[in-house]
Amino acid sequence: MLGRFLIIVLGMLVTAGNVTANSSGLKSLQAEARADGDGLLELKHLHDLTKHSDSVTLSDKSIVGDKSFRFELNNGDCGYEPNWSDCDNERERTELYYVDDTFKKERWYRFYIFVPKDFNSVVPAKTSFIQFSTPNPFQTVVMFQYHKGGLFFNMNGMTFMGDPWYRLKSDEDLRGQWTEILFNTNWHPDYKKGYFKIWIDGEIKVDYKGRANHLKGKIVSLRYGIYNSFLNRYRRSTGNTTYPQRVVYFDGVRGDTSCKKLLKDRARCNKLLSQTLNHLQDTKDWNHKIYGDWNK
Repeated sequence: MLGRFLIIVLGMLVTAGNVTANSSGLKSLQAEARADGDGLLELKHLHDLTKHSDSVTLSDKSIVGDKSFRFELNNGDCGYEPNWSDCDNERERTELYYVDDTFKKERWYRFYIFVPKDFNSVVPAKTSFIQFSTPNPFQTVVMFQYHKGGLFFNMNGMTFMGDPWYRLKSDEDLRGQWTEILFNTNWHPDYKKGYFKIWIDGEIKVDYKGRANHLKGKIVSLRYGIYNSFLNRYRRSTGNTTYPQRVVYFDGVRGDTSCKKLLKDRARCNKLLSQTLNHLQDTKDWNHKIYGDWNK
């Protein structure tokens, strides 16, 4: 009994040490988030499972203001805490974590993301750039993921039947330039009231109506950066035993209650909201193209 108690205490001390290290430089990151006008969003800290505090830095490569967030992930960058280990579960990540948001109310989010032309893919492992999840218990709701076909919106299988995928931008068009993501939802658990809308570089790509949260309805939290999972798929597919360096940039991340408050541009919001989709994507087809036999 005493031995188990000591293990728990040591685990808490290790985790506390990780959190303290990850907090180094946090104030400068928070200051940059505020300088970009983050609106209703509030940067809390680096994700607890981010191994190195310097894996998120400020960069001169920017589209909003003077700086952006540079995320760097290297081989072996896996963290752990008392109840979970990324290292033991084929995961690596460097992410910023935001204060919990609300649900059943309209929300608008904006992200600018820059994927370098020489970005090192770890396909067929999964790569998430943005994810919204519910805490206590943890459950992923939606993710913006990168794969060989480009940038995708995934209504995650932990919350939605069928694990739907929507392609937002091809890999060729994604790399080497800033991409604007506008995301509108109300996080509503009622299939008659919920919705997801997404615009990429001003063009509507997703117009979904239906349940937009866990069935019981829960507050969601935002985290973004680079999060890789199922890394064993990469090793099995390529024969490589290590993973290449991965780097992406984020800028101008902001959240608010309406398009006009988010963008402060009435004319542009009217143009965005007037758009309609001519057809729905075959999400099941994309799911198969992305992972195929790796889903089994």
